[in-house]
Amino acid sequence: MEALPVLHASTISDEQLRNWPLSHLREILIEMGKQCNVRCVMCYQTDFSPATRTAEIIWKERLLPAFPTAERLLISGGEPTILPGAKELLKTVTTQFQHLQLHTVTNGVLFRGIWEDAFIAQGGSINFSINAITPDLYAKVVQFGRLQDVVANIERIVARRNAVGAPLKVRISSVILDETIHEMADFIQWAADHGLDEALFYTDYLRGIRKHSVAEVHGHLSRAYEAVDRNPQVRVILLEDFDRVFAAQHGLRPLRERPETQRATGPCNLGFDAIAINPDGTACACCKTWYSFGNLIESDLQSVWNSDAAFKFRKRMLNNDFRDCEVACDLNANPISKKVADARKAYALIRRDPKSAWKKGMRRLGLSSAQVDLPDDLKPKALAQGGLTRTPEETTK
Repeated sequence: MEALPVLHASTISDEQLRNWPLSHLREILIEMGKQCNVRCVMCYQTDFSPATRTAEIIWKERLLPAFPTAERLLISGGEPTILPGAKELLKTVTTQFQHLQLHTVTNGVLFRGIWEDAFIAQGGSINFSINAITPDLYAKVVQFGRLQDVVANIERIVARRNAVGAPLKVRISSVILDETIHEMADFIQWAADHGLDEALFYTDYLRGIRKHSVAEVHGHLSRAYEAVDRNPQVRVILLEDFDRVFAAQHGLRPLRERPETQRATGPCNLGFDAIAINPDGTACACCKTWYSFGNLIESDLQSVWNSDAAFKFRKRMLNNDFRDCEVACDLNANPISKKVADARKAYALIRRDPKSAWKKGMRRLGLSSAQVDLPDDLKPKALAQGGLTRTPEETTK
């Protein structure tokens, strides 16, 4: 990768911006499809069909010019381990581009075989999105999941990593919900007991916590912070964000103030050295912006990388204009009003795919669910204990 120049409006000309070198591309994020073999209670995804798989032309042809000089590749889904294209991409990277550091997010049910081998050899990080660590709660939150398989897969890759000294970071993550909030402390302790590096907590800003009193939430938070203090070897990520958001919603101060993060003061480098590709081919600077550079099904990478839209985005970035970026991102040096940003995002998504945007909005408002209504003899508890051995998605992988 060619090092970035100083990102300042006075040092980079329009001509340079219009011909931004592809050799600056450092990080590639590719969502390989929406298909998934579990249904999580908090999931906002609305289409799980094989038809959502990323077109082969993107990773077999369009991205090939970037692989030799890029440094990191994040493969996501849906669930990447059941997506045939993701597996083929993994084979390509591990045989032809062994310098690329691999990252992924997975539910962990099928994380074995080529996935395990590839991440031992080239892995940077794995985020096991398991959301719960006790069987009954896991069965309720992760429909069609198999907790025993997930735990076995995590334990095996940690043991292999430790045996060979691989630099792989292993993380578990959970969304804080009414259903899961009581397990936060145990979740952190579980990560510590299993030799993991990180535990990540996401805040659901729309659902929030509605079924627990302030005293109950503070009790769960206090126990979680105690677990944090007991296990300094585990990096606990974004717990303070939930504390801060919950406190703001109730006119209180957080139990533990989030350590001050130095917010960026200038242009975000991701607009200049990263690309994020959605299954429909849409390419953006990263996952925290909805502004599209172009479409990699319709155009080659060089054309998208230096499109008029990419030029416009980078020009704005050099002028500290973050109108099309998530306001909560620490790389956002000049956040606009959250309401305005949310409106701009909604408008962009509706223009791109009105039907999908509408269905996702209904999901986020809690008016629909990703989970499936099952007969009594196939309720999620049985599934977590192995009652259903394969889901329809697994049979098509």
